[in-house]
Amino acid sequence: MMKKKASGQGISRRGLLKGMGIATLAGAAGLSMAPAFAKERSVRISNFGGFFEKAFKEHVYPAFTQATGIKVVSSPQSASEQFLMQLSQSNKAGSVPMDICCVQQSDLLRGRSQGLWKSVAAGKVPNLGNLMPAYRQETGADVDNVAAMGWYLTFVTNTEEVSTAPTSWRALWEKNPQAWGLQGGASTVLLEITAATFFEGGKTLQTKEGIDQVIAKIAELKPNAKIWWTDEGTMQTALQNDEVKGGLYYHDVSMIMKGEGTPVLSTFPQEGAVQGFNSWCLPKAGQSADEAQEFLNWSCTPECHQLIARGVGAAPLLPRAKLNLTDAEFAAVSSESTPILVNAAVKVKYADYLAQQFLKMLTV
Repeated sequence: MMKKKASGQGISRRGLLKGMGIATLAGAAGLSMAPAFAKERSVRISNFGGFFEKAFKEHVYPAFTQATGIKVVSSPQSASEQFLMQLSQSNKAGSVPMDICCVQQSDLLRGRSQGLWKSVAAGKVPNLGNLMPAYRQETGADVDNVAAMGWYLTFVTNTEEVSTAPTSWRALWEKNPQAWGLQGGASTVLLEITAATFFEGGKTLQTKEGIDQVIAKIAELKPNAKIWWTDEGTMQTALQNDEVKGGLYYHDVSMIMKGEGTPVLSTFPQEGAVQGFNSWCLPKAGQSADEAQEFLNWSCTPECHQLIARGVGAAPLLPRAKLNLTDAEFAAVSSESTPILVNAAVKVKYADYLAQQFLKMLTV
């Protein structure tokens, strides 16, 4: 999600989110002045390249250094497929360029199956309990990831074209020819939306038969679809140029677009908006084990998630009651409504089948 690139004339998500440097955080200059012993302890952290790595480096890591005295050596990481391949090779060689990395849920699962991640005793991460249950790994006494930050896809509409905001995802299926921009491809969140709205949710996606039922329902959207986007820049451009009445899009970027004058409204439907999240993982060949564990623990604090919301523009994964975000700050990146979670396990397990069946649906 968070590593996509915009194509054509679309403004990249990272480019738009740069405008969210709303958190120059009072005292940021002071935060950069780490205690003297910080030079003796350090941890190497990689994050998605471009805006995200820069934003964490400027707004998040300095607070960790101030709290612990541990210096963060920050670096960008390559795109998804390249990253896992390079990490696998580095692990085998016994040396990786980072101690902690930030990964999508699909890459977390792929990396786990390849034995790329180091497990940490849950007792070393006592703050883990701060995270909401949906984002906590509850398997055994050891954990191989800690949830980092979230993002939402909502029902976004052009307020000049759609006078009444939709309250349900079912509105996508109402007769409205050539109206919507819908996410396509094997990773489309239409799978989760359709399963939650018309079937038994994630349970329906556990089998090929269930997947076929869901895709057949998605096929009913074809007359209403103006574009099927896989690159978010395509949808950005369509919204900005009034090419679509609305459709599926990212909540945080929609809020920025609205602030810049684009007549859009981001709605969390009654069935729930779709939420995905990224996780911190420790490559097996990483070093600085104690420092890495300290970062994982600190990353579960309200302070960290407040900085991520304000400085990175991503959704916090702690209960609202634990955060000191204003209503406006919270609404810009998140919601208290129950989300539809991205089903990463299904999309990894059935990746080829989903790609095949979705393409078949579009071309028949």
